[in-house]
Amino acid sequence: MYLSAVIRKNTIALVYFSTLTTCHPEPFGTWNGLGARNEHEMITRVAFQCAKGTKSQPPYDCFEPITLSNLAGTHIGKILGAGDNGMVGSPDDLLPEGPEAHCDDADFLDIPGYPVNRAQATTQLQACVDHLRMRFSQAVRGAPRLLNTENVLANEQAVLTDENECDHKWRDEEDNTRDKAKCVTLEGFGRALHGIQDFYAHSNWGDLSNTAQSISVQNPPGLNLSHSAPFMDLRATGSIAEQVPFHLSTGCYVLVDSADGKFKCRDRVTHHSMNKDHGIVELDGRFQGDPDGVPRNEVQGNFEKAVALAIKTSREQWTNLRSEILREYGAEIGNKMICGLASDNPIADCA
Repeated sequence: MYLSAVIRKNTIALVYFSTLTTCHPEPFGTWNGLGARNEHEMITRVAFQCAKGTKSQPPYDCFEPITLSNLAGTHIGKILGAGDNGMVGSPDDLLPEGPEAHCDDADFLDIPGYPVNRAQATTQLQACVDHLRMRFSQAVRGAPRLLNTENVLANEQAVLTDENECDHKWRDEEDNTRDKAKCVTLEGFGRALHGIQDFYAHSNWGDLSNTAQSISVQNPPGLNLSHSAPFMDLRATGSIAEQVPFHLSTGCYVLVDSADGKFKCRDRVTHHSMNKDHGIVELDGRFQGDPDGVPRNEVQGNFEKAVALAIKTSREQWTNLRSEILREYGAEIGNKMICGLASDNPIADCA
């Protein structure tokens, strides 16, 4: 989430915070090193990689290598300053986005005197969903610029030639004209994916509590759900309140992240107690959680379920984005846009 180290291409800006407690400021890791294993990149690659040596074909379920690297990042096999965060990692860039980009602070526990009630927690989760809907909409709005005035894919807008070409600047929802159209669309989509992936790592949607301990702020109940959260269909509008299970909770986050809760997180379910952020994600789809300093990963299977749900829902978002592009712009033009987003050689492949 809020990185203690910010990595951009081949430079590194490192800010070190010393505390008396174990601190895990990252969500699913964006970069590789100091406890993070570029989990966001690996989840995104597993979700969208094309089979080796193949092109993306209709209905364009996968992204070709250069495009995928710009979306997912390029930290595989590299440490700290090497590589790029990609669009999915851009919420963790310098000037990271706030809790709404990571679905944090929507904590709730059904015990007397808990400082956040169900309605307040749902309101915070609504803020996250609305933010991700906005990012999804950014992707939809960016797609038409892939085409020129004759509705043909434009080389200067649709072609990426470098795996780190897209510059993921701090961008508000209306700033969609500074970069290549393909980059703008991938950025909106990637930022939406980041929050969706974090939701499963930062909430009890798919996990289990530790049965060796009593239910408490340090061991909140798990919902153990295996289906995608319905409110993560970012095409929707309006309130999510009726779709939120009563015992759903994410974690309260501050930089000094600990089980007992500091500052605004005192006496609340914390990110430290809830997260399933750290582990190994392999390109062949194998996952293994790291329980070291991550209490929720001590329960067998919690990390693996969070990753599986993140991959599943990420794929659903690409399906939904394609359907929204087709609905908004029609089949003939929309399919050109979709092909242009998935292909590394769209001028030749998408004609």
